[in-house]
Amino acid sequence: MHGWRSMANILSKKLEKVRIGFLFDHPFLSVLALSLPMHLGTNSHEVFETNGFTIFVDEEKAQHLSEQHLKYIYAHTLLHVVLKHAFRKGEREHKTWNRSSDIVVNLLMSDFQRVGERPKDEVMLEKFRDKSVEEVYNALHQEVQDGEGTPDEENATEQKLDIIENEGDTSVAQEELDALIIQALGVAQKQGNTPSSFLEVIREVTRPKIDLETLLHTYLIESFFDKVTDFSRPNRRFIHQNLYLPGYKREKNRINLYIALDRSMSISTDIFSKFLGIIDSVLRISSDFSVTVVPFDESVDENSVVMYDSQSVKPPEVAFAKGNGGTEFSAVIEYLKDKNSFESTLMVLSDGFFKVERASEMNTLFLISEKKNMKRLEQYGDIFYFDL
Repeated sequence: MHGWRSMANILSKKLEKVRIGFLFDHPFLSVLALSLPMHLGTNSHEVFETNGFTIFVDEEKAQHLSEQHLKYIYAHTLLHVVLKHAFRKGEREHKTWNRSSDIVVNLLMSDFQRVGERPKDEVMLEKFRDKSVEEVYNALHQEVQDGEGTPDEENATEQKLDIIENEGDTSVAQEELDALIIQALGVAQKQGNTPSSFLEVIREVTRPKIDLETLLHTYLIESFFDKVTDFSRPNRRFIHQNLYLPGYKREKNRINLYIALDRSMSISTDIFSKFLGIIDSVLRISSDFSVTVVPFDESVDENSVVMYDSQSVKPPEVAFAKGNGGTEFSAVIEYLKDKNSFESTLMVLSDGFFKVERASEMNTLFLISEKKNMKRLEQYGDIFYFDL
């Protein structure tokens, strides 16, 4: 018992020294380290583990870490917390999500100075720099499905599991974490030498999130109703009180929606079916609509175009072959021009890796899975980042 207490005291002193180092080198991390609960004991997998709010340290494993490795892994775990990796996982596969989160954190930490030494089992894959954890997960998950390799080619046999499952209601913990992140962000901004890449990621985490269904509902309503009030179609909500208010003027009776599906992107049939289901649930508020799915890469695959309307009980199963890699948005514009469809609405589901030289004459919404491609598309329509 005495030996165990001595070991715990030594570890506590090491951790305290690391926290003092954070205070001078990285006050942002210091706020987190001093505020988050920590338990010393025995972990199932890693030296440091977190459930998204509490940090668990394996005392025996930690004894074998150098001070510089201890500092790095401590900071690494704190960044898992601040980036809400445990809470953002959803229904995704646990091991691949852990690997994706580690890649994102380690790439961010490469921009820091005086943050310890990265252990050899911490993966660094430069091809994922500036990508979100969801983007990394989608790419790794697709690689595994396609048999193109393991989630970590540098360390194929290791599965590092430092993010553990939450149990019970986490809403209170997330509210407390949001307050803590905002406090730490204020400290980081006053400090002035925190990497800009890190600050941008933190701002992204703290921004209010809009779910895809809400976005699509709002966009479709605004696309098919103009903003001119019209007493010929009064708002009947308050007629029983003898209040006659103007309603919105409807542009057309039928909602016509075209969905341009980029076949070169990494999207499975299941994911697209989920997306189409969201579209369908929004359109059902209208009594009359039609949807046309237009797969494209270098050209429009007219043999794979699928159409359905309000008379259909549910959206059809859409099977699409993987594209050839090249993508030309102009092919979509030419296809729609031939169909005389310029009064309809166009949604483009893509990773954004395509050449675009002119805008469609339709109301156009680009739903992009790669954030770095969003900026250059702003002049051609509305842009929204999606992750399904």
